[in-house]
Amino acid sequence: MREILINGKPFELHAVTGRVAAANKQLETRVSGGGGGGYAHQGTGFTNAVHISSTTVTHDQVYVVDGGGREHALRLQNWNLACREGHELTAVWLIKKGKTSGPYVAIRNATIDETKYDDKELAKASRPIWPLAALAAPVVLKFSALSLFIVAAALIYRWYLGVRGRNELKASGRLLAAA
Repeated sequence: MREILINGKPFELHAVTGRVAAANKQLETRVSGGGGGGYAHQGTGFTNAVHISSTTVTHDQVYVVDGGGREHALRLQNWNLACREGHELTAVWLIKKGKTSGPYVAIRNATIDETKYDDKELAKASRPIWPLAALAAPVVLKFSALSLFIVAAALIYRWYLGVRGRNELKASGRLLAAA
């Protein structure tokens, strides 16, 4: 474990490297729907359209044995990790200062030379808090058009800083240097 600053916010950077002892992949399909029904009276009426959607969630469970012989269970969702027994794997996760757990942000399979990142979590960690101060603008400026523009611009800028920070973290190699 080592400390790392991301946009001035302190995080603990954790990593485990070892050989894959076992790997299991399961796919879960989630189906949701709604609509339908309608009304009919004396030969007239209407029906509502039925909307159905599905998403597939990939569950990877990987057991890694580190250099000291300790076994670690990695339970991953939507990483779709390519690995099998014997591959050398490094998993990196971030824990925000004051918290006890955090998300995996990078996984490297050295055997097949493949690195995957959780872009959503990296962008979230990279977003600064200060643009949120713009949320006070509507109150201060009495909900004028200018205040709404300030809020929209600040939120877009915060999103942009998160994406830029995420890309810089990936390119810098700081995350995988912890291993």
